[in-house]
Amino acid sequence: MIPRATHLNGRTKSTLGPFNADLQAMLLAAVRGGKKVTDAHLRVIEKDVEIEGTLTRLHCYAPTLDGNGRLRIKRLAQFLRDRIISYAIPRPRLEKAQEYLNENNCPSEILKLQADAKNLFTKLKTSGEGGEFLLFALAEAVFEFTQILCKMSLKTASGVHYHGSDGVYAQCDDDGYLHVYWGESKVYGDAINAITDCLKSLAPFLRDEPAEDASSARDIFLINEFADFSDQNLIAALKRYFDDDDAMSNKLRYCGVALVGFDCKGFPAKGETGVWETIEPALKAALPNWSAHVGKRIVQEKLESFDIHFICVPMRSVDEFREYFLSLLETA
Repeated sequence: MIPRATHLNGRTKSTLGPFNADLQAMLLAAVRGGKKVTDAHLRVIEKDVEIEGTLTRLHCYAPTLDGNGRLRIKRLAQFLRDRIISYAIPRPRLEKAQEYLNENNCPSEILKLQADAKNLFTKLKTSGEGGEFLLFALAEAVFEFTQILCKMSLKTASGVHYHGSDGVYAQCDDDGYLHVYWGESKVYGDAINAITDCLKSLAPFLRDEPAEDASSARDIFLINEFADFSDQNLIAALKRYFDDDDAMSNKLRYCGVALVGFDCKGFPAKGETGVWETIEPALKAALPNWSAHVGKRIVQEKLESFDIHFICVPMRSVDEFREYFLSLLETA
């Protein structure tokens, strides 16, 4: 069994060696601050549900209700829209825009970044980029996995999907292993299909032996060329793990962070109101079925030995979420 990264209050212990402690401190310092999506927009249903016979832990979050019992889907989409710069624009560009604002008391460069970020999203009605964005919001702010590759900025053209993983995140553990979390998300109407396709897409990034022909090879190349940091010490430390001829590359450990959004009947219909006292038990009652299918697919994809965080986000309608999210980008 592969040991997990050890946490203390959500952060790695301070027993790391000097190199590892410095690297983890730099990674944590790069995590975006501010409010979390779980502060008001996603409610925890269950966390850290262990999938027997695997190293996978399942987490379940659901959209919240307002004071009148209405589902806050639009507020969730707005929360993401307001953070498109953090998600889609590399840190160095944002830092330069912030410097311009501080020196000139003029937000023009920030506004340019907002427009650039908006234009990077595809306009396809079936886009899954809202799910990828939601994965980012949870991975960084909630799980404290640092995004190390700003994939949106590497698109070959605006309005198309990026080819590769849905996100690349990292964390350094007590023993000096760099845990690289390959991200994958699927937002489907059906939970079983979403889970199946999500793990099928994630599997090659974990299973393939690191080499030139691995599924992860292109993203590894991009990390070496375009790591999303301005701190050169952090970039240099990370690159040692991705240099096949450096001994630190033997401490590169592949992990997964996956998210599925899907329709669920436990919520009030559109135009109706609900209460958590009935919604939460319905979601918890459905959770064993979702968990069982995750476990089944983990075994079928031969991912039992990989540390994976699997996130379920049941919704009233994923199409409702997707359509409103896309409409916000048109006016962002």
